[in-house]
Amino acid sequence: MGVQSRIRVPLIRRALPPYHRCLGRYAGSSVDSSRYVFGDPTLRPDQRLEMDIFGQRQRLWFRGDFDPTLASNVTGGNLTALVPVDPGQRPVHQLGPNFDNLVPQRLADGTTRYTDISGLFNPSRRAFYLGPRAWNVDLSIYKNIKIKERVNMRFSADFFNAFNHPNDIGPDTTTGLQDLSRQWNDPRTIQFSLRTEF
Repeated sequence: MGVQSRIRVPLIRRALPPYHRCLGRYAGSSVDSSRYVFGDPTLRPDQRLEMDIFGQRQRLWFRGDFDPTLASNVTGGNLTALVPVDPGQRPVHQLGPNFDNLVPQRLADGTTRYTDISGLFNPSRRAFYLGPRAWNVDLSIYKNIKIKERVNMRFSADFFNAFNHPNDIGPDTTTGLQDLSRQWNDPRTIQFSLRTEF
């Protein structure tokens, strides 16, 4: 089931209004539930570095939990200033002395047991960052042709992602890295149809 809407736009007679200001959406997201937020991990657009890491070209969307020494070809700034090498200094990281979400619990008999904290406590704020801006335009143009009194023909051209605008995928909720080799929407698709009514 889908929702369809049509806007009749007189072509050539007048220019289209500037839709770029009103189109688009933002999606709120949260960090992976096994990580905890200590401080503000968000980045301004001018702080988002690009790098080669994990076999892909990636963009740092927020200060996530990964080893910055694995990155190469970093452009736009100092990566270790945003994501420290020491996991305890990162604003998003796991808990425990080994950063594995196992925290020591002293038992009544004096022994210490490492307990998984992920199911017990979660201090993370939810939906703390805005995802990448996304917009898409589907367009349909059609012409009704009267052949005889009772016979009509309709030619239509449907453009899906009419402006062929790529929308970036959201960042990984653990690392804060955005894979620049992928997009979430399909490329432009054009469909022609001819319908006869009698």
